[in-house]
Formats: sequence, structure tokens, C-alpha cells
Amino acid sequence: MQLTVTTPRGSLVQMEVDEIAAPGAVGEFGILPGHIPFMAALKPGVLFYRTKDGPRFLAVGDGVLQVVQSGESNKISVLVDRGEAARDIDRDTATQELAAVDAELGKSKAETAADVKALLARRAWAAARVDAANRVK
Repeated sequence: MQLTVTTPRGSLVQMEVDEIAAPGAVGEFGILPGHIPFMAALKPGVLFYRTKDGPRFLAVGDGVLQVVQSGESNKISVLVDRGEAARDIDRDTATQELAAVDAELGKSKAETAADVKALLARRAWAAARVDAANRVK
């Protein structure tokens, strides 16, 4: 299967993979070779993929994933608002950022629903980074 992961800043991944697990908006799902054509919304979380060299992890933000048939194999396109390879995430910094956002949420006097939504979006991204960093050995 050919996987591409793209953010507004450019391509993060472009390679052959054997397996994928993604954080769908309504729950995590997996993709194996021969999967039917499919499209899903993604929420912030960890995108897992396995290559011949082993497992890899990305923290990803909101986005979409599409599976299309391409001859005998699948092409999987992932478009996300942001992403970061787990191996590039400093676990301690990510954990501190998550704690800071949680503290801000705990004492927040958000004036509008948009303020609360922005804080929750920051928390989801921080949690995705911590989760991805924790999966790297």
C-alpha cells in the first residue's frame, strides 16, 4: 500500500506500508492490503503504520483519510492540519505542554464557546503528541 501523509507545510510520509491504524472521528480503525475504497474524518491522535523496517508513529491533527484502489494495491492519502513524527517529539516537553493546557482548562474563565473550543483543540493536539512520544521505544 502506498501511504502519503500531507500537512499544509508539506509531505510528512510517502512510502510503501503493510498496515495502518488511524484515529477516526468516531473511533480508531485499521487498514490492511486489499481494503475497500473508503473515506474517513480524523481527529487528533496517533497514526500508526508498519513498514518492512518496523512500526512508526505520527501525532496527527484533524483531517481526512482516503483509501482508493490502484490496480492490485491501495493508495492511502492522509491530509491533516498538522503532524509530527513521534521520534521527533520531546516526551518531557510534550507532557509539560499537556499539563499546562489542563491547568488552563481547569481555571479557565472562557468568555465564549469559541474560547473553550480552542482550548480543547490545544489539549487534543498536546495529548496526541504525548501519546505518540510514549509509543516510541
